[in-house]
Amino acid sequence: MQLRNKYYTHPVLMEGTDFYENSLFETNVDAERVGYDICFKMSATLQNKLLVDYLRSGDVVIVYHIECPQTCYRNAISTNELELSYTLRDKDINGKVEICSFLIANKNIPSYCNDDFSADYRGFRFDIEQGCIMGVGNQVNFIVNKIKDDLSSTSSIFSIIPNYDENISVMQVDLMGEKIVISLPVKAFNVYKNMSSMLDIQSTMHSIVIIPALQYVFNELKSVKDQLYEYEDKRWFINLSKACAKMNVALNEDNMENINPLEMAQLLIDAPITDGLINIAISEDIDEN
Repeated sequence: MQLRNKYYTHPVLMEGTDFYENSLFETNVDAERVGYDICFKMSATLQNKLLVDYLRSGDVVIVYHIECPQTCYRNAISTNELELSYTLRDKDINGKVEICSFLIANKNIPSYCNDDFSADYRGFRFDIEQGCIMGVGNQVNFIVNKIKDDLSSTSSIFSIIPNYDENISVMQVDLMGEKIVISLPVKAFNVYKNMSSMLDIQSTMHSIVIIPALQYVFNELKSVKDQLYEYEDKRWFINLSKACAKMNVALNEDNMENINPLEMAQLLIDAPITDGLINIAISEDIDEN
């Protein structure tokens, strides 16, 4: 969504206009990665006593319109706070992200008059309808390039095989080869093999198999943090290091103590637990709320 010059039937607080005196509405947006996702931190500056009062009372809200043309993602976030954080999933955005901000009437405001109207409008009253724009902030554009290398579907790092030892009924993980080898009891392996290609339950399968395996991997790396050279030349370690580096996490002796294995495992697989639980709820016709 690109901001363009428009004509309004009432005074609008925005840069480059003379509707108001000694008044200001500006917004700023910063972005940072949280795993694969993007957290936008929005802040607003509003200098106009009446509009500040309206914002506090809920008569007016700040609305951030977020749009990604490449993915067709669009959403409007409203708040009466001057600071707001909002996280977008990696799957929702790619390329250019446009964020525009507005002051919007949250209810009808009859006979609106402001002491800070400029001389041309001072003393006039306007009937403001709910949804009308009362202020226009800044437009901020970001370029978001996907960094996701979905480890759960990359054959270069995982090998899932059956374990034919009938005395072993649990999943096992072996890190000594070029791939992370996940051994499942035969019955479990057959179920996994038959269901792993079903896209609608991928998140459930990842939560059951991949996340515990990755958690084991990170726990093992933490336990031998001063001997990481044993793994550094293995293909799975090289690929895992690259994926972590894209999230500003280094797999080295100095940083291993700071890594939370369970959290990191979930971030690398794009936090599938919520989606997995929702899939189960849908299949069992359970209310998600």
